[in-house]
Amino acid sequence: MNISSAHFAAIAAFSLWGLFPIFWKFLSELSSWDLFAHRLFLSFFTLGIIVFFRGKIQSIIEIWKTPKKRFLLMLSAIMISSNWLLYIYAINSGQVLEASLGYFLNPIINILIGNIFLKESIRPTQWPPIVLVFISILLIIYQTDTNHIPWIAILLSLTFALYGLIRKMVSVGSMEGLTFETSVMIIPVLIIWYFQPTSPLTFLNVLSGWKCLILSFAGFITSLPLILFAYGAKRLNFSTLGFIQYLSPSLKFICGLFIFHEPLSVTRLQAFIVIWVALAWYTIESYYIHKKTKR
Repeated sequence: MNISSAHFAAIAAFSLWGLFPIFWKFLSELSSWDLFAHRLFLSFFTLGIIVFFRGKIQSIIEIWKTPKKRFLLMLSAIMISSNWLLYIYAINSGQVLEASLGYFLNPIINILIGNIFLKESIRPTQWPPIVLVFISILLIIYQTDTNHIPWIAILLSLTFALYGLIRKMVSVGSMEGLTFETSVMIIPVLIIWYFQPTSPLTFLNVLSGWKCLILSFAGFITSLPLILFAYGAKRLNFSTLGFIQYLSPSLKFICGLFIFHEPLSVTRLQAFIVIWVALAWYTIESYYIHKKTKR
């Protein structure tokens, strides 16, 4: 495959992630917990099959045998599971716009996380977008009461950023890592599910036959963008990938505003505008630094 296929793969991956709200909203008869649990189980089985046929089972065994990798991936499993559950809850509760806000915040949060935990230096030209992001959050807090602080957006961006941080510290393939992460969460999810008012078979009584079939693809649609992203990330430079990543929160924003018709207050619109300015600054700055370093 040539470079254009890498662009296509990355665009397809982030587009699928951006359109996921439509998929989960279609199954909203189920609770957020049920949807999350089914996504976890189906992802594990789908990824397990892929890993098996790619001959990567030994990689999973090696993770179990290596205490440091095992511990770190257990932590990352908690982060990604929390992110998935919170994301599905946001969609089911009609807060897709806030979910998109969280993923718009993510690149800037990544800079701060990298500085705090990995001692990565923050360039002077990176501080303006960081300050703008904090201004956008303070703008929402100042103009609304504490019940309307964007907790979902903040927690989504933090859990995903911490997930990325942990995965950066572990040298494992993306699919092998996610297969391990989903496997370690199965038992805790089953235990929690036991105390829920629903069961793993509730969907048979709640969903139509057509929707049950759609639900069975949850593992596939979780795995597909991951595979596409892994392919594109290996072949595209950082600045290109960084620009394409905004497709996902942008499409979430479009879904929330134009498909699900969620209300967008003036305060939230102001916050979005400030964040968009911050992201434009961040993207241009990253592109300039990348080109300068390349030269």
